[in-house]
Amino acid sequence: NFSGTGSADQSNSLQGQISVTVAESYPNGTMLVRGQKLTSLNRGDEHTQFSGLIRAIDVSADNTIPSTKVADARIRISEPLPV
Repeated sequence: NFSGTGSADQSNSLQGQISVTVAESYPNGTMLVRGQKLTSLNRGDEHTQFSGLIRAIDVSADNTIPSTKVADARIRISEPLPV
């Protein structure tokens, strides 16, 4: 017999901007965008890769788009590969 209780909680937050380029354009007006950047922080370097689908209509006048308008967004943060 076992009787007990438990709980778990997890929270993550990511803020920042990354420049992307259009990798593919599709007939329905969506575009696949990709970008990456290397950031040097106190605890080491981070390599950030981003890709997702956007609509041209969602790109603002200052050429930005909020992440809430990116479909199938993929964000990968890792240590950079040695040179």
